[in-house]
Amino acid sequence: LMSLSVGWAVTARADTAVLPTTASRELTVRYFLLIARGHLLTSIELAKNGRADQAVIHSRHALDEAWQELARILPASDAQALRQKIEAVNETVALKSTVAEILAANEALKNYIEGLGRGLLRNGISHHRQELDVIILLLRQAQAEYDEAWNGAQLGDQAEYQDGYGFISIARSELRGIIPEMNTENSGAATEIQKSVDQMAHAWPTLQPPGHPAMSKPVLRALVTAVELNSRRFAR
Repeated sequence: LMSLSVGWAVTARADTAVLPTTASRELTVRYFLLIARGHLLTSIELAKNGRADQAVIHSRHALDEAWQELARILPASDAQALRQKIEAVNETVALKSTVAEILAANEALKNYIEGLGRGLLRNGISHHRQELDVIILLLRQAQAEYDEAWNGAQLGDQAEYQDGYGFISIARSELRGIIPEMNTENSGAATEIQKSVDQMAHAWPTLQPPGHPAMSKPVLRALVTAVELNSRRFAR
């Protein structure tokens, strides 16, 4: 995996619109790994809430959207191993397994994904800088899902809203993991980024869509921009 080259151009497909055309393979792989985790987080939360029909839709998205992209990039052995672990989570959801069984399958997947991600980190660039780059892409995708979900004050697509919920949840989790490192370089910028991401989460107050948008689209867009601007205060 460490041989993946920089500067690989990405063809726009599902969930690829936020990727720059100059995105490296490393960044692209790490982005779609988090996209898969976001879809599965939503699926698991829905399954825990007894919404098996909705849960299956999102678990399939991890394959139909994220894995399909990764299969074109990853070595065949890694792609196959990843598919097996995603399928294991999908099976527990589809079979309405116990919460413990669903979480165990997801934990195995998460550990595998984290291992793949560590193998993609580049030398000479701080860990938190590289993580911040992929978190920003995930925030952009969450915003894109929110834009698609709401038509004015009316909900247009429940699944898109729920996708955004999963992506913002994963982004917050990933950010919490690197905040200590970010603080050592620029505590002011780290605080502003965390504040903006936490505010973004208010757009998804619950997994099931509320009766009306909890945040305007311009405000959400401004928060993503604030994260991007503050991220420039960290060295590359």
